Amino acid sequence: MEPIYLDEEFKAMWRYALDQAKTDRERYFNWIKEEINIAIKLINKYDKIYILGALGAKLIAASPTLYNQMLEDYRGEDQEHADREKLIPNDEIEVLLEYALNIASASENENKNVVPNEEEINEIIEQLSKIKMNIGFYEMSADNPKGGNEFDHWLKITVMEDAMHVRGDGYQSHISEVYEETFKPHDDFLNRYYGFTSKDIFNIIKRFDVLVSSKIGNAFGSALAHQRFMEWSEQNNQEMVIEKMIATGKHFIQQFMEDNLDLYDERNPETLSLLPLDYIEGYNRLFWVIPQGEKEEKIFKLFSHEFGDNKPFLEGKFGGFILGDTVAQTKPLVKYEEKYYCFSLSLPFRNIFNITAGLLQLADNVYYEHSFKGNSFSGSRDNYIERKSKELFEKLLPSVKFYHSLKYNIIEDDMPKEPELDILGVGNEALYIIEVKAGELNKKHRRGAILGLKDRLRDTVNEGSYQCYRAENYIVKNESPEFRYVADGKQNTLAIDKTKPYRYVKISVMFEHLSAVSVNLAYLIKTGVLSDSYKWTWIISLYDLMIFSDLIDTEDDFKKYLDNRIALYERDDIEFEDEIDILGYLFENNFRLPEKNNEEKIFIKSYRDEIDKYYNKKDVGMCGLQKPAKKGG
Repeated sequence: MEPIYLDEEFKAMWRYALDQAKTDRERYFNWIKEEINIAIKLINKYDKIYILGALGAKLIAASPTLYNQMLEDYRGEDQEHADREKLIPNDEIEVLLEYALNIASASENENKNVVPNEEEINEIIEQLSKIKMNIGFYEMSADNPKGGNEFDHWLKITVMEDAMHVRGDGYQSHISEVYEETFKPHDDFLNRYYGFTSKDIFNIIKRFDVLVSSKIGNAFGSALAHQRFMEWSEQNNQEMVIEKMIATGKHFIQQFMEDNLDLYDERNPETLSLLPLDYIEGYNRLFWVIPQGEKEEKIFKLFSHEFGDNKPFLEGKFGGFILGDTVAQTKPLVKYEEKYYCFSLSLPFRNIFNITAGLLQLADNVYYEHSFKGNSFSGSRDNYIERKSKELFEKLLPSVKFYHSLKYNIIEDDMPKEPELDILGVGNEALYIIEVKAGELNKKHRRGAILGLKDRLRDTVNEGSYQCYRAENYIVKNESPEFRYVADGKQNTLAIDKTKPYRYVKISVMFEHLSAVSVNLAYLIKTGVLSDSYKWTWIISLYDLMIFSDLIDTEDDFKKYLDNRIALYERDDIEFEDEIDILGYLFENNFRLPEKNNEEKIFIKSYRDEIDKYYNKKDVGMCGLQKPAKKGG
């Protein structure tokens, strides 16, 4: 893939479209509201279980599974059938399903048993897609924020677009790893208050996949249905099954389906009944999930909302806009007529951190603020992120000795101060000065509240860069710089040998995935978020750092990446969409960048495709994969 150059004809067309959108903002806004009302009426016209089920089925068809990922490489006699079972790409469906869920749950299900046909379902999908596109363009064509400049506008739109497309923070395996390690120290608290742990939450969210996918009428669904049967068999020993069969006349399959009613069809009561994904009348059973036991019932209840609970989503001036507040993010299940439904298999997992953190806060806000978020407890999230970052750098740079939680003394503004440096790596040629920031964007920031957004970015991106700069400045300007740290229960002193010609590499690790804005630091400087003095700091999210740790083979390759990556801050003619695009560009081109042309802006995108494909296959359990690697020398 080549870099994208925007020619003058395209730029002129884009400017014309923006100018047209700017001419009468109020009319454009009112037209969008009318289109939202059309969508509301269309969704409310039918039984919402089937509308949400239809979009949920399309999301399943567009989501990687072990089955469809294996079929990608299948070449056999039954090719026509295999092609029908392959993944059907759909970049919008996850967003549109969540949008439909937010609208549907804002009012009661007044047209029960009115089942839409495929044409009516597609009409709703097209309407939602049209609204989404126009909301994005409405925001894009707005004037600069009050008192701001074009770069403030860029910042606002970039964050809103990121939220509007519900881009996740990382790959499933990395999220799972970080989730387990973040919340495990708080399991005793969760168990005391709720009677379940973070592991129980994780297992149930993963089980939603099995409960839904085991009803799909293909080889994958059959295998999962068999898995459910084997689990049931282990819980009900053969002697119990025989006793019940003698007492009731029901053979083992009937007993199994009696305990798993979502697999039962009264029209075919003697066998498991699986459903084609395009069988609309079966969506009320396909997405029905049944809790097993008291613990699961408790979690399902906490995770669910009912039709009408999301009423505020449609209220106010921006009611019905795609980024409005919704209960569905922390209560992703729908409860209707005493049944639970899981229409989106991605929504619970994507929000697992917010769901679990919300339960901690609901139980005890003091515990949440001080033990979960603060740094006074060794198992807090903030302390975990620091330890995890150190662990990843130790893998990437095995010859470097890393220390964490270091203190040093400075005079700043004529005042003695004792700042802390999160991580310091001492190598043979370089010092790695690393800060870790756990701050997150809230809902208002993601909706483009520019003042709060800029303040939060100053607290994370700018503050992390400043703290790296301050530590570097301390080392450079002192003949005998020393850092103090605690290890093995003892206070230790680390003296920096100034006779060595160290290079200084500054890195700031973010828990929040800010790659969409942090890859273009020149723009952040022009918004006033980041000081130009601190720009020589590599801003990287924890999840992206995990990808680097997985894929970069040698310490030398990582050092070369850092050198070339930081040098990109000198190029104001190049824009990347994402840090992993830059990694993909390294693998493909080894950082052979086009010559600078002041007349052209270069957009380099989609170099992460090979990396995405690798993790899609890895995360569904495929083995023997060849990981993406650098091509050539």
